[in-house]
Formats: sequence, structure tokens, C-alpha cells
Amino acid sequence: MPEPGTTAVVIVLPDAAPLLDAARRIDPALVRHGVPAHVSLLYPFVPESVLTGRDERGVRSLAANFPAADLLLQEVVTASGFVAVAVPELQPIVDAFRARWPGLCPYGGRFGARPAAHVTVAMGADDPTASAAVGAAVGSLLPLRTCAAAVQLVVRTEEGWQPRFTASLGGPDGR
Repeated sequence: MPEPGTTAVVIVLPDAAPLLDAARRIDPALVRHGVPAHVSLLYPFVPESVLTGRDERGVRSLAANFPAADLLLQEVVTASGFVAVAVPELQPIVDAFRARWPGLCPYGGRFGARPAAHVTVAMGADDPTASAAVGAAVGSLLPLRTCAAAVQLVVRTEEGWQPRFTASLGGPDGR
């Protein structure tokens, strides 16, 4: 579990919550408690202890450069212990955030230099039967339409992940 003060830049996709609910019905331990369906743009981001106004302005500015996007989620992705849904339409935004902060290694390098944009549905599904069940349950809900409307900078606290601010995609800097 990330330490308090860890930050991330994400796009929350509330319409994708049923995907996590499907995995939770199979095994609640596979779904991160208190974390909504989202696409991580940059995780981990700049630690809260050294986060500057310049970093925050950079997040807001990049968000404003991309329009809100209607998305069609349609592909389940599985790997060892991991079930996700691909979100290729958001890859340009993910790439822009990673290019703006090139010294930050996405996911600590666990998934290579350029992990694909995705919604994580289940983690720790080491039992192939559970992983297959989650994949099938999630697949039965696809295709699913949703909209990416804003970027959030979130901070890990003792109580879980909390939004620090929200910036609208394609619009004036959000608050």
C-alpha cells in the first residue's frame, strides 16, 4: 500500500464503477477499497512533501490542453494477478503527463516504460480461476460508454486517497 503523502494524477470514470462492482462480487479482496474506477495518468506523482505550485499549474495546464472525451470501453486485459480494461483513447493524455515529468517512473517501472492507459479492475487475482471469473464478469459488461471530463490530483492520507484538486479537461483550470 502506498505511503501517506504519495500522490497520483488520475481521470476518474464514475460510469466504470460497475466493472469494479463485478470483481468485488467475485472476491472483495481483489478490488482496492475506497479507490474509484479511474485511469492513472501518472502514478506515483511528485510526493506531497515536495509538490510545488509549478507542479499543480502544470497539471491544470495539461488538463486544459485536452478536450473532454467520450470513451467506449471494450477490451479486457489480463496479466498475472491483474485484470483491467484498456482505455486507448486516453493514451495521448497519459503520454503527455509522462513527458512533462520525465523523471517520474510510472508504477515504479513494474510495467515497463510506457504502460498502456487502463482502468484497473482487480489486483492480486493469483488464482487463475478467480482471474478468469473476473475477466468474464467484466467482459459481460462491455462495451461500456463513459466520459473523461476532468483530471484529479489525489493524495494518499491515513484515511485513503483524497482529491487535492480537480481540473477540467479542455476548459478553464478547474478547482
